[in-house]
Amino acid sequence: MKKDLKLSGIPVVSGWGTGKAYFVGRVVPHTSTVSIARQDLGSEIMRFNEIRERAKEEYRQHLNGMDKSAQFDVSILNIYEHILDDPAFIGQVVETISTKLYDVETAIRLVSNDFIKRFDAAGTSYFRERASDIVEICERLISYLYAGDGRTTKFMEPVVLIVSRTFTPSDILTYEKSKVQAVVTTSGGKTSHAAILARSYNIPVVSGISHLTENISPGDTVLVDANHGLVYVRPSAAIITRYRNMATDENALEELRKKWQRPVYTRDGVKIEILANISLPDDVDMANEYGADGIGLVRTEYLLSNRKEMPPVDVQVEYYDAIFKKLNKKHCVVRLMDIGGDKVPQFFDMPPEFNPFMGWRAIRIFLERREYFEAQVEAIMRAGQSYSYSIMIPMVTTLQEWIDAKSVIAGVASRLGMEMPKCGVLFEVPLAILGMPMFIKEIDFASIGTNDLIQYLSAADRNNAKVNYLYNPVEPVFLRIIRDAIKTANDSGMPLSICGEMAGNPAHTVLLVGLGLRRFSVIPRNISLIKEIVSHISYMEAAESISHIDAIDSTDDMSRWLKSLNKRLLGDALPKLPLGVEV
Repeated sequence: MKKDLKLSGIPVVSGWGTGKAYFVGRVVPHTSTVSIARQDLGSEIMRFNEIRERAKEEYRQHLNGMDKSAQFDVSILNIYEHILDDPAFIGQVVETISTKLYDVETAIRLVSNDFIKRFDAAGTSYFRERASDIVEICERLISYLYAGDGRTTKFMEPVVLIVSRTFTPSDILTYEKSKVQAVVTTSGGKTSHAAILARSYNIPVVSGISHLTENISPGDTVLVDANHGLVYVRPSAAIITRYRNMATDENALEELRKKWQRPVYTRDGVKIEILANISLPDDVDMANEYGADGIGLVRTEYLLSNRKEMPPVDVQVEYYDAIFKKLNKKHCVVRLMDIGGDKVPQFFDMPPEFNPFMGWRAIRIFLERREYFEAQVEAIMRAGQSYSYSIMIPMVTTLQEWIDAKSVIAGVASRLGMEMPKCGVLFEVPLAILGMPMFIKEIDFASIGTNDLIQYLSAADRNNAKVNYLYNPVEPVFLRIIRDAIKTANDSGMPLSICGEMAGNPAHTVLLVGLGLRRFSVIPRNISLIKEIVSHISYMEAAESISHIDAIDSTDDMSRWLKSLNKRLLGDALPKLPLGVEV
């Protein structure tokens, strides 16, 4: 029997699951040409139209059968219908069959390859996701040419789907979802349609793992830890037991959720605010359920998902109003749209960039396309008239850039005859956070986006499995930068939060409190757990302990010291916490 194996990839949809490996799908580029006789031309085109209509009907059935409470934008499935009716797609397939006398499968694959190459050549995340949509359509159509009868494939036991190509929605929709415990795929991002669908069904996904067929065999037991991007192939009984013990954590988390519908203080009486990161109005309900003290980050670019044009101001007002009115007068920080990088809306004419994460993005776009900037600010201000809110600007690099942006907001306020809202910076660019003292007099509050900040400081793409070992929030130099930023804010009396994944990791709670952080902004599910940890910490004791980070120079030494710190300051409470991660 092959030895157990641990593979590292990229977390796409969090959670964990275990089951037997089940390989799905074919890879579009791998095809051989099959010719037909000229007299079969008409019947081959008819076959194409039949499977096209069949695919459209099946997508409609999925739409009608979807759980309406699932947070999945059904317009994604509508997109597939539009592709299937696209005259360019239909015309090229029919022309390939007619002029080259190829069979339906060959024609579909050749045309799909052509579309995919053009999308990939565009070089942006948006077009890469459109390429995955073409993979979805191609594999769906071709499945009807073989044994597939359109019915859901059922399993006798739990499975982990192994997808050795781009992950598509049909990789979930085709199978009995209650038996699909996780997905492991070669490629597919967090904002792909497949990832959105998997998230709505709570199916964990790990991407970015190559050589799947060499490392995994059909029927192998596979355990997927999508919180940390780990895949255990043929895991030992000890590993399986460790993860299954986490199931008992759910009951403990429910008890904490009930307990922490109130503010939290450290053992020595320091109030710590635990805010929520959200994207959609429905997320506010979950934030309230888990005891959020407010909203520390609204990711407003999700308002643009699957839209063919910038939403009018009135539509944006409805979106913000739906969020504000659910908050019961709690404060809400609205981040302006972080367009660019891996978030390019369909309607936006984004020029090709070699490195979009470091290119034309967020405030850099808004200062050039003032109509988008002013429309969003107007919508936020109109919706927020009766509520407590503030506006946060992402990707600010220089003080002058901030002053220019603040001037635009002031102009909108003046035009509307409204009071200027409080405005702050999301510090995620190294140049900005290192120059934070220059910003202090010009901003009302600050937040640190650790995800991008670590990425830029380490020059390591966190979505690249080859280099994401460098993406480490306990890197000593990074911690000193965070410490200095928190101290600068605290000394000036300016509110500061951390809204990146670091803030929501229970392993870092004691550390961040010790660094002086009094505002965390995390995913709703982690709010009550972070509050429970805070309640067991002495603020002064944590602060005194943190002085040791100046004497630590390696990441490994910092990790060991942090584990020791957590055990010492959390004491007997640590073993009782439903952590789900090593602390």
